[in-house]
Amino acid sequence: MSDELTELLETAMYKEIAAEAFYSAGQNNTDDAGAKSLMKELAGDELRHLEILKGLKDRDWEKGQWNKKEIPNLMISEHLTTSDKLEGTSLQGTLVIAMKREQQAVEFYSRMTSVLRDEGAKSLCERLVHEELKHKYRLELLYDDLFYGED
Repeated sequence: MSDELTELLETAMYKEIAAEAFYSAGQNNTDDAGAKSLMKELAGDELRHLEILKGLKDRDWEKGQWNKKEIPNLMISEHLTTSDKLEGTSLQGTLVIAMKREQQAVEFYSRMTSVLRDEGAKSLCERLVHEELKHKYRLELLYDDLFYGED
């Protein structure tokens, strides 16, 4: 595995650890039961993502196939504003923060794709962009289901 690919994997794992810590800590800072439940689920998702990334270090993942199906972008988070602090937030606020964090991850890995030289690292970035888009889409669908038409 190239140094560039190893560094990318380590960065991605760090980002998952930080995201899990963010959502875990946020559970203690709100009284909204829906927000707490969502943060618990999101923290668990981030831990699962971390385990997947750890597994990539131990196998020849580049030869594996992955579903490159296009992910719709509802663009909900791009039109909403919120604080980036989970303290005292509602379910709606938690969803907006989570969607925005997923969008930031998409943007990060997209930028990384354009600056990396190693083809394996570029391929991993493309896969990470795809995964982060899936997460954002899932959150946008939930937001749309819960809050469509609300001010």
